[in-house]
Amino acid sequence: MIGRNRVHVITEAITLQYANGKSVARLVGGKRFSPYIGFHIEIGRDDELDARLKAAQIAQIEIKHQRQGGAEVIRHWALGETIRFYPVTSGPVATTVASSLGRNAAATAAAGIGLRWGSNDRSRMAVRGYLDLLVQLDLVRLVQLSVRSRMSDVLLTALLDHGRVCEQADHLIDRAQHPDLVTFHELALPLGPGEEEEWGKGETTTVVPFKSLHPAEIDRDYVQQHWRPDSVHRAALRDWDGIQAWANSYTLQAEERSFGERAESVDTVEQG
Repeated sequence: MIGRNRVHVITEAITLQYANGKSVARLVGGKRFSPYIGFHIEIGRDDELDARLKAAQIAQIEIKHQRQGGAEVIRHWALGETIRFYPVTSGPVATTVASSLGRNAAATAAAGIGLRWGSNDRSRMAVRGYLDLLVQLDLVRLVQLSVRSRMSDVLLTALLDHGRVCEQADHLIDRAQHPDLVTFHELALPLGPGEEEEWGKGETTTVVPFKSLHPAEIDRDYVQQHWRPDSVHRAALRDWDGIQAWANSYTLQAEERSFGERAESVDTVEQG
């Protein structure tokens, strides 16, 4: 039976970023830039978001971004060094970025994880979910945590650790009320600064990547403190199909670029 497709709607998401100390920032109105560590969201991208964060008196900072031809200073909401995030994914399918691609690329996308590594390009990874700060402000909107290069390994490691905690939670919840497995969005993933590391070859740079702040062992109280609100669960079920479609599109962007590069290479050989 051929069946009939249903069009998946890909919803836009609020972009959440993390500065690991390589960027410099200052409070709005401040004079000096200094290395910045913490999560942030750009101001001016979403009117509703800006209004909620302004009413909540969230601090504003200016981050200096290096661009071709000079630097650009952009305002962001400073969310602090630690956040709680409800990731909507069925979890990683492999333990490394490289093994999550290739033959596992389709499974990674089906898990709701955006991951690509195009030819002559650094890895890029993203996961969507809900930010606890916004949930508390009654704004249950999709947020996309995006990273690249070595930070892709950092995000993957955090998701793997979250999966470990979800497995522990399986043995602590009331099975009469929750007979299914604890899925990733049902527990808040606490993220915050890890230890300083030296990144780079030859001349290195000191960075502070984020990490999962889950403890090695959890108890029932911990599960209750990190358990998702009903609004998060409803939103996750509503958004899941769209997240899978987004993750698949995210991965295909690399394949399309790689195909274009191969075609250009063939044309050059034939013309020569």
